[in-house]
Amino acid sequence: MCKLDEILPKENYFGKPFLIDAHLTSQNRSFSLRPLIDSGSVAYTIIHSNLVDKVCEKLGIQSIPLAKEKLIRDYDGKISKKVITHKILPNLIIGSHKKLTVPMLIADIDHHEAILSKP
Repeated sequence: MCKLDEILPKENYFGKPFLIDAHLTSQNRSFSLRPLIDSGSVAYTIIHSNLVDKVCEKLGIQSIPLAKEKLIRDYDGKISKKVITHKILPNLIIGSHKKLTVPMLIADIDHHEAILSKP
């Protein structure tokens, strides 16, 4: 398993959002996106709800209901009013590193296509 610390550059980004090129894959199909790397997000990898239909159609996958609804915290640490009920399970490729079956919770997140948590 790769760790984000191993593949991410060490430069100072002066407070700019840290976006990277990534690919979601399944069944020899690929979908490119630029997720935000959030080293403070220790719990979940999240994909924007507006993008999920395109991803599922392109990859030939379906969203999966969660066994139990989840609440997430906003960037300021407060519990969000947004309830998460579904996930997708694509493979994730960043550079030459590949992680199989990455659970991505589906949520209406602001400003980014996806947020990758630190593993």
